[in-house]
Amino acid sequence: MLHQGGLSRTVSVMTMTNTAVEAGTRTDLAAAGLLLRLLANPTRMGIVELLAEGDRTVGELAEELGIPRSRLGNHLACGLHCGVWTSQNRGRNVVYSLVDRGVIGLLDHAREVAAPRADYLAGCTRLGPHWT
Repeated sequence: MLHQGGLSRTVSVMTMTNTAVEAGTRTDLAAAGLLLRLLANPTRMGIVELLAEGDRTVGELAEELGIPRSRLGNHLACGLHCGVWTSQNRGRNVVYSLVDRGVIGLLDHAREVAAPRADYLAGCTRLGPHWT
């Protein structure tokens, strides 16, 4: 009987450990999914690419992306909230900087993976409308 109780405790500890690992994996996957969702937007991808070249003001980003400042605000707030870029007041301007250059590699890899199926992906209607 003691052996069974000891075995039972061992199994419980193993189950708790596996559950903790699985919970950590789910959290990591959820975070990765949100990062990919952030980067899935062409405007935000453009922001990352421009910030990879150097810091930019809101006006510079709007001009280089070819969109009005009013449409840029929510995209910038999204990246700030998720910690992909940061902002700093410099005089009368707000300047944005890329926080982690690792996202550049992620975008580069996405291009490599997408290239062979670019025509198919361009016509894909299953993922919803294309927001800019």
